[in-house]
Amino acid sequence: MTVVHRKPPKLFFAGTDTDVGKTYVASLAARLIVDHGIKLGVYKPVASGCHAEQGQLLAEDALSLWKAARKPLSLEQVCPQRFKAPLAPPEAAALEKTQVDAGQLVDGIRIWEQNSELVVVEGAGGLFSPLADGILNIDLAMELNASVIVVAANRLGAIHQTIATCEAAAKRGTQPVGIVLCDPTGTADDSAKSNSEQIEKYCSVPVLGSIPFNGTEQDAEFLRSLLDHFDT
Repeated sequence: MTVVHRKPPKLFFAGTDTDVGKTYVASLAARLIVDHGIKLGVYKPVASGCHAEQGQLLAEDALSLWKAARKPLSLEQVCPQRFKAPLAPPEAAALEKTQVDAGQLVDGIRIWEQNSELVVVEGAGGLFSPLADGILNIDLAMELNASVIVVAANRLGAIHQTIATCEAAAKRGTQPVGIVLCDPTGTADDSAKSNSEQIEKYCSVPVLGSIPFNGTEQDAEFLRSLLDHFDT
């Protein structure tokens, strides 16, 4: 008799833009999930803007996720494709006279599916930023059948960027399960006080919560609600 192993659920953290606090939010979520007793996998399909360390390119985003999940498997398996230039991955790869392996974006998660009860995936840039030639973050999220969490910087402009991202995702056929607002730089303006309310007024995707600058796991406790979407 053939035993069919159910693939673990996946949470895909994507931004409304680059540098909105996506890694920070995904890492906090990873810590909370591990503390909940769930065997967690973490996956960063591709990273650019990496720096050389001991003869290899290091992706700081991947390192943060790996540490947050208490170092499962290996850092290489967290992020198998890494490039140096701080550009969109296809452009960064082109500068190295190579290209992002589109098949590996999907295949790289298989080891995590085999060794995890849930997988946190962090995209690169915004939800509609390119990962490989002809492949956007949202394309990969849908291919992985992942639940999308939209991370937005809690600043002026967040209302439009967040609603536009969620609406565009819905038109592609995937409805994000939640929005997280974040202050990644400590420069939040007065709009931060009302962005959440205004977004929920015009957007059907719930705002799960807001994480302040230098927030702690206690500030991110609301992320535990993500587990309600899964039978883990």
